[in-house]
Amino acid sequence: MSSWWRAFDGGLRTQLRSFLRTPMTAFLVLILPINLLLLLSLFALTGYNAPTALVMGEDTAAARSYVEALEDTHNSFELRPMDLATAQDQLKRARLVAILEIPPGFEAGVQAGHTVPVNLTLDNVNLDMAEDVRRAVPAAAVIFAARNAFPEVRIEADLRNLLPRDTGYVQYLGVSAVALAACIAGAVLGGTVTAREWELGTARLSQLAPGGAAAVLAGRLAAAAVAGVVASSVTALIVWFGYSVHPVHPLEVGLTLVATVFACTMLGGLVGAGLRRVMPVAPLLIGTLLPFYLDSGALEPQRFDGEWLFALAHLSPTYYSVGVMEHAYHGLVVTPEPRWLLLLALVAIGLASLAALPRVARR
Repeated sequence: MSSWWRAFDGGLRTQLRSFLRTPMTAFLVLILPINLLLLLSLFALTGYNAPTALVMGEDTAAARSYVEALEDTHNSFELRPMDLATAQDQLKRARLVAILEIPPGFEAGVQAGHTVPVNLTLDNVNLDMAEDVRRAVPAAAVIFAARNAFPEVRIEADLRNLLPRDTGYVQYLGVSAVALAACIAGAVLGGTVTAREWELGTARLSQLAPGGAAAVLAGRLAAAAVAGVVASSVTALIVWFGYSVHPVHPLEVGLTLVATVFACTMLGGLVGAGLRRVMPVAPLLIGTLLPFYLDSGALEPQRFDGEWLFALAHLSPTYYSVGVMEHAYHGLVVTPEPRWLLLLALVAIGLASLAALPRVARR
């Protein structure tokens, strides 16, 4: 074996042993590509089919044919048959995007050559999804007319918007980015601060402090939280003055920023205490937070994306932060939970992480 191959073989074996001695590096190599796959998949899964109540005013061949046309406008509707009272209740409780009512006399009207209006009541909280629904109803009418050999389209949407104005996609997304900035700033700073205690070897010395290591770490995390609030406030100001998205409730913006940074700083501190190395903190936290950010209502209200994605979103602080932030800037209600409960959840996440920190630090 030549000297080059011996050196190559030695380097290969040494690095493989190094990977075995440092399993966190190998873990990051595995988890980051998976997170990227999840991130790209969520772009397709979120905003896929709008949950829409289907209220049948009559059960006729023409009505069923139109429902089939609605189902064939791909990536538009998730039709849920129900009565009108139930549909209106679910729309008020933010469980539906729209109510589509096929009126009595539908078949007789289209057979007579009349243009029959179908009632569409739309939760236009997000312009992007609202436009998808608005375009899909006329598209279904065209499909219906072609399948039934009508010379012209005989259905039109009688549109009623739930809100007096639409919220632009960029404006909606810009506000959710403020929540993401608060989460990342707090988590990465908190994780770095605690991990550095072990890398620099000062964790043992802090045990000699009057309140113990937990008190020292809590103080350092408090400083990290202050820095995180300052950093995320810059993002909020850019959205306010750069994007011209003026908050309806400025005080609520401030409270949400503080609660979000507190929750994520303490959570990041817990992760840093567990890792005890600075290097993997940022990749792990950012790689985890970004998929959860997409599954938090960042692109449209999370309640529109299906039950399992909606349930999964509750595992991340970004869901609670986005829910309050959209109301603070736009006055929108995008979660079924009230805002006080969302803020309480952020505080609870922070307190629970802080309470678990001493146990992780003594490990």
